[in-house]
Amino acid sequence: MLITIEQSADGPWRVDYEFARAVAEIDLGEDNEGFRARNWRAQSGGAKLAQRDAHDFLTPADGEKSFREASFLVSPQPIDLRKDYEPFIPMGDGGVLFYTGHFIPLKPDGERMNARLTVIAAKGEKVSTFGDAGAKIENWESPYKHPAFIYVGPSEPVQTEAMLTVSDATAPEWIRQEIATFAPAIASTLQGLLQRSLPTKPNIFVAMGDLSGEGRLSYSGDALPGQYQMTLAGGAWKKSSPKVLAVLRRTTAHEAAHLWQEAARPKSDAVPEWIHEGGADALAGEAMLASGYWTSDELKADLAAARSECASGLEGVSLQKAEAEGRWGAVYACGRILNVAAAGPEGIAAFWREFVQRSAIDGYDEAAFLALAEERAGAETADAMRDLVRINEARPDQTIDRLLK
Repeated sequence: MLITIEQSADGPWRVDYEFARAVAEIDLGEDNEGFRARNWRAQSGGAKLAQRDAHDFLTPADGEKSFREASFLVSPQPIDLRKDYEPFIPMGDGGVLFYTGHFIPLKPDGERMNARLTVIAAKGEKVSTFGDAGAKIENWESPYKHPAFIYVGPSEPVQTEAMLTVSDATAPEWIRQEIATFAPAIASTLQGLLQRSLPTKPNIFVAMGDLSGEGRLSYSGDALPGQYQMTLAGGAWKKSSPKVLAVLRRTTAHEAAHLWQEAARPKSDAVPEWIHEGGADALAGEAMLASGYWTSDELKADLAAARSECASGLEGVSLQKAEAEGRWGAVYACGRILNVAAAGPEGIAAFWREFVQRSAIDGYDEAAFLALAEERAGAETADAMRDLVRINEARPDQTIDRLLK
């Protein structure tokens, strides 16, 4: 299957599907609050868009039984899909970062279909992803066989020995300089701690959002295998300060840690996110210390802050319930505590090296995480972890104390 995505400088983009044989139906995945229904319009071709069971489908046009081609005009409108990836992320330079996962269809088993992409930039723009950059990319697929981020816009990618970076042209110079030095350093440290190189040079995309609001500081980010993106918004980003610099480094290290975690994949969507997100926080802290950006006292203070947030976030509820209710501050903080406790005396990097090795092929679940925790930290610690995850407690701080003794 070939998917051709052509940028328009001042209107909807064109998205064309070409299948190897005629098909009766194609599942595009979850409808995600109807963003395709609002922003996709069928053009020439034998298919139309239809919704069923909270999914979007390509179905034959009226009067047809099957189709081999489908064409749509797609408005690149941003939409917040919460814990899913945004289809389009606008850059302050006028460019757009888009997520290919919302374009690649699904097989009946839920896995993504084999697809190659041709992405064509408007005149004067560039297409950038991993090591590929130019006016267009042809018959392309992610080197990880996964969905990917692709940037289309005017900014030049910057390639170093460690990574490729696309920074918003409107980003303050101090941010561009910090990313250029900190991101490669933390990536190099994580590679050493986890004793594994990535299959390809990693990719970072830095987008600037609305910089209004004096003192406002907003960071959002997402990671994919080999890539991560961050969007910075609020007036506080205009100038560097100790607080702003700390947020940029801490969150960049978190997203970078995900790149090494990605070799271990959850077995299903039911696997709790505190494992992955808490692990990234814990790995980021260890990498900050190992790279010299934090002292041991700063690492202890950061862990103490996570302990406090976890305890306050779980008063009267279990971690399992907190995650179900979307209490993400507690999920990240408690996940950090649980990862540190699970690691035992050898540390979080050693734990994740082993965890990745065990789960790289078949994936992982909560039982696999707790089993390794019991091996490394002992049965008493593993029992306390289960309590924090499942029991509604009046004094969660006491269980946390058992974990961090």
